[in-house]
Amino acid sequence: MQEDRFYILVSKKMYGKLTAEEAEELALYFTISPNYLEIYQQLSGQLNTTDTSDVINNDKVLQNLRSKLSSDPTYNVQETATENDVKETFWKRYRRPIVKSSFFALVFISAFVILFLREKQTIARPVAVSENNVSTRPGSKSQVTLPDGTTVILNADSKLTYPDNFLGETREVSLEGEAYFNVTHNKKKPFIIHTKAMDIKVLGTVFNVKAYPQESTSEATLIKGSIEVTLTSHSNEKIMLKPSEKITVSNLPLLKKQNEKPKMGINAEPATEETPLVMLDHVSEDKKENIYSEIGWTQNKLMFKNESFDEIVKTMEHWYGCNIEVKSDKLKLQKFTGNFTEESCMQVLQALQLSYNFSFKKENNNIIIY
Repeated sequence: MQEDRFYILVSKKMYGKLTAEEAEELALYFTISPNYLEIYQQLSGQLNTTDTSDVINNDKVLQNLRSKLSSDPTYNVQETATENDVKETFWKRYRRPIVKSSFFALVFISAFVILFLREKQTIARPVAVSENNVSTRPGSKSQVTLPDGTTVILNADSKLTYPDNFLGETREVSLEGEAYFNVTHNKKKPFIIHTKAMDIKVLGTVFNVKAYPQESTSEATLIKGSIEVTLTSHSNEKIMLKPSEKITVSNLPLLKKQNEKPKMGINAEPATEETPLVMLDHVSEDKKENIYSEIGWTQNKLMFKNESFDEIVKTMEHWYGCNIEVKSDKLKLQKFTGNFTEESCMQVLQALQLSYNFSFKKENNNIIIY
């Protein structure tokens, strides 16, 4: 019986013959019920622990208990008491406490199991990952270092969303506007930028992404490394870029679906929802500035290389934080080239007038060109 085993362990403990495994077993009795601890305390106060016998026989243990307990008037055990008498005497005295303690032990174990299962569910529950948003106003820039060490320079009027930690098998961020990425290499964990028109997947490289939501095109320029571009409207189409290549994707199908009016639609008009306009170009560094014009903004250089006036106007609106309205459709198609650093918006327009004759006027924060 369970109580017999307990008495044997107590005797071994008192005679110093308890093994490490038996000590753990005895401690379990104390954990299950305080009554076992009370019994042990009472017995240890009465028994003589000077017996140094090397071998303990279970029958001898019971005999010792019977002998020692005979001195306790509570038990009234005769010298000739049998082993069953000893068991019966213990059972009569401790039956109710043991039954009561067994009930509480069952409640304790049940509560432990319930708490364990709840804790297991808590551990298994997915950890919520909070998002960080970095935004820039028109005319301003910002730089941020992501949790993996990737550095991002955010251009004017842009927004970058990224998690506190890159959990899982990928590193994913979302971009609205323009940003220059220097991605920390991690072959096992691709870095993915989500934009309105395309998703860009990289392992570790340097590139520029321009993806303003309401503009007619989005583009990505690869400086070094490699990137894989997937079109949002055609997810089965993947395009690999090599260094010094730029991809331009029309936003017109997406804008049309969302009933948004693009700010510039001249070059994107041939695109349809079924066949988006995609252009792949080779780019080169500006010989004078020794930098790609597409990333000149990272060094506070406003650079145009054979760009339409319509595109230049949009860039200037973000750069200077102003509103520019072009009245002449013919002027929108004209191409311009130029580099500017500290010039004001009005000074840039005056410089562009040298290439093509046009007039402009300023009304509050609005500039009208005709």
